Amino acid sequence: MSLKFFKIAAISLIFSFGIQIKAHCQLYFAEDMINVKGQLINAITKEGVGYAQILNMRVRGGTMADALGNFSIQADPSDTLTFKSLSYKDKRVPVREIIGTGNDITKIMLSPVRVLLGEVEVQGTGPKVNMAGIPVGKSVAVPVELRSDYFASKPSALTAIFRPFSYLSYHLSKSEKEKRATLAAIRSERDWQILSLVYSKEVIQRISGLTGTALEDFQLYCNAFNGLPVNANSYDVEKRIRELMTEYVAKKPTGK
Repeated sequence: MSLKFFKIAAISLIFSFGIQIKAHCQLYFAEDMINVKGQLINAITKEGVGYAQILNMRVRGGTMADALGNFSIQADPSDTLTFKSLSYKDKRVPVREIIGTGNDITKIMLSPVRVLLGEVEVQGTGPKVNMAGIPVGKSVAVPVELRSDYFASKPSALTAIFRPFSYLSYHLSKSEKEKRATLAAIRSERDWQILSLVYSKEVIQRISGLTGTALEDFQLYCNAFNGLPVNANSYDVEKRIRELMTEYVAKKPTGK
């Protein structure tokens, strides 16, 4: 190949490259911008898609449709608009296609996204619906059989003046006293079940070192005078048993 051939090939290549650059470097001017109007429509229901996003990726800007899906945006005829809305497939439409319809407001169809969900089983409980509309009072943990016929709690001294009969019945009635004694026993049993998680005969034996009859006597002393709260922890229990052990040894008579 001659040098002349290489020169012609190089000039042709440079000329072709220049044409491609010119083709891809399109200039945009403000006077070329046009007002693009349209309405976004649900492709199935034929209703407007409200508050959808209309984006022009070239200028990194956009707008939002109104409640009926109508929109208006400034764009160059060579731009492409992207339409986005929740539960709909994204759609890209060239501006030339929108303005090429000849209508002032072009209708653009958006396809809804349909997702097939698997079977879901829901179980739950809730209060019954009060159809009468009457307010429902708070539930009470005290059984009906143990509720007082007069007061929900111990009456004050003023009650003896304003409601003397109920006040005397609350304090003197045998059935009222039995109800209160039963409730006290229930609460005591419940409290003991909670305290027994950290306080027991084994714990007393480990701390005191006693066995046999001596352990049983000291346990009775602890049960009578421990004064531990229901929510006592292991540290509180051990500290209190050591204190009671000191008291118990000091009070116990020594045999000769």
